Amino acid sequence: MIGSSAGGVSTLSALISKLPADLPAAIFVVMHFPEGATSVLPQILGRAGALKAKHATDGEEPNIGVVYVAPPGFHMILQKSAIRLAPGPKENAHRPSIDPLFRSAAHSRGRRVISVILSGLLDDGTLGSMAVRRLGGLTLAQEPSEASFADMPRNAIEAGGIQRVLSLDEIADTLTQLSGKAVDESSNSEPPDPVEMSLEELSGLESRGRPSAFVCPECQGTLFELDEEGVMHYRCRVGHSYLAESLSSSQENVMEAALWTAARAIEEHNDLLTGMLERAERHGFSKSAKAYRSKLNLGLDRLEILRRALQVTRNAKEPET
Repeated sequence: MIGSSAGGVSTLSALISKLPADLPAAIFVVMHFPEGATSVLPQILGRAGALKAKHATDGEEPNIGVVYVAPPGFHMILQKSAIRLAPGPKENAHRPSIDPLFRSAAHSRGRRVISVILSGLLDDGTLGSMAVRRLGGLTLAQEPSEASFADMPRNAIEAGGIQRVLSLDEIADTLTQLSGKAVDESSNSEPPDPVEMSLEELSGLESRGRPSAFVCPECQGTLFELDEEGVMHYRCRVGHSYLAESLSSSQENVMEAALWTAARAIEEHNDLLTGMLERAERHGFSKSAKAYRSKLNLGLDRLEILRRALQVTRNAKEPET
């Protein structure tokens, strides 16, 4: 199970290129893509190495020697006998998200799972890695200093879900050495993943938490604070889920949208005031013209403040490598 985000295309290509054609394992990849995007990642990975790569399809049985890529707009869930594609609620503002793949694999395959966190921003994959470790699988993360974007591996490491921190070459060697080796399997239960749960089942999750002071950036519903795998995260009534950094990033997007909305409202109000001022001046209504000019100047001052705030917001969103 491999999860990646920013910087992931080149990193995934490099990793897949180091794996042998006769690798006795199936590879499952989640990379963050915009929902409406066209993903050509399978073609890229298929050219990069000797393994066949394809988008997963709902209900198919996985085969060894194949790289399965989650298509945009669907969570990839691994069950005991098949792959499921679930158009469920976003997790950490993404669909596909890494956590549902890792969680479902941990519950369905237990000790047979190796999870890998590669380059990416924010904290998707942290809870999933902890589930894999708890249920007996092996959890790996790319050395943050080697990653193009260190957030994802660093957050998973700091949360305690990662057993080995390795270079890309060492990850490839580990996957090659361990794939196909026999493991003692326990009979893990296979509960439905939260992205596939009904609203009634989701209410059972929220009952284990407490209402927070925050609302869901996606649907504006109350976010419940939950302790899962020893990590605090947030989930709303319909299933949108966030770790702290992903919630912060989504809130920043909401704030930026609010600033643009306010700027647009002020621009429109200033246009109206300009017309009113011109009419007052044409008719010699000096008192009205003075009041309109004062309001217009106030609007221009407010607009300048918002423009500076938006510039600060844009600068703050520039990713650090």
